[in-house]
This record gives sequence, structure tokens and C-alpha cells, in this order.
Amino acid sequence: MPLKTYYGRFITDGGPNYGINIGWGNGINAGGISQNAFFELQYNYSKSPLEYDSYYSSDRYQLGDLTMHNILAGISKGSGNGTFEGYGGYHLGVTIMDIEDPEAFDYTRFTMAFSAGLKYYVTPGLGIRLQTQLYLPFWSSSLYLGWYGGASGTISALCSPYMNFNVGIFANIDRSY
Repeated sequence: MPLKTYYGRFITDGGPNYGINIGWGNGINAGGISQNAFFELQYNYSKSPLEYDSYYSSDRYQLGDLTMHNILAGISKGSGNGTFEGYGGYHLGVTIMDIEDPEAFDYTRFTMAFSAGLKYYVTPGLGIRLQTQLYLPFWSSSLYLGWYGGASGTISALCSPYMNFNVGIFANIDRSY
């Protein structure tokens, strides 16, 4: 999905995504609201070729690779039977966008992310995790306070959503399942 701007659009081809999630919490044996609830720290890395396509010319400009680093903290909550567990999560943090072209700027942006997935426990201490995550890095925001025509103010923000899908192995190290 290209990022559309006023004068053109940025296009990526996609690329591999690597990451690590570290979570602390309670598994299926906990009671109440803390059952299958986890606090997570997360780092994700992805790299993809980047092009710029101007609306005013037929040229496409090669900008090199776009490297993205996501550093997030958040919570996830699941529900399951001890073998399969579906879960969802909410995370906050930063996205660092590093463009290879020496004339381009690197950007660091506040990011919200939503995740959903499925865990399959092969054993009580080891399993497979399928996850999709929607990232929402914010590019700008503004606030206007005033009175006109019955309105008291407006807030605007621009974000550039993108998603990743991943498969991984997880380990329940302390076996507090």
C-alpha cells in the first residue's frame, strides 16, 4: 500500500520482518481479569526497497532501502483452552524510519499498534505464535481552540498505517502456565 502525499506517493515492495517480543503475565491458570493477560515489550525490524512516484511527471525515483525499527510496549489479553489461545493487544512506542538515500531525512514517530493472533501450545512451555499487527505512526497533529459557528475546536492528525504478518516460536520460560 503506497503512502500518498500531496505531490506523489512512496511505494515499498515489502520485505522480511524480524522481531522479538518479551512478555510477563499470567497464563490460563490465573483467575479473574489477569487470566491470559500479559505486558509485552516488542522490537521489530523490516527492510524494503523504496521508490517515489511523482504525480507531476512520469519518473520514479529510487530512494534505496527503507529500514524501519518499531519499539513498543503494551498489553495483550487472550482466551483459550490451554492448547489454542486467541489474543488481541494494544501497544504504544516509536517507529524509526531510516531511508538509505543520503538526501532524505530519517524520521522518528510516536506509534500506536493493534495486534491479534493465535497461540498453539505444543507443550506447556513451548508453542507456535501467529500474529498480525497494524501499526499507526503519527506524522503530525495540530490543535485549534476557538469559537465559531457552534464549534469549540478541532483536532487533526495524520498517520500512515501499515501491517505485518508473522509466525514465530514462543517459550514459557518460567512454566507458570
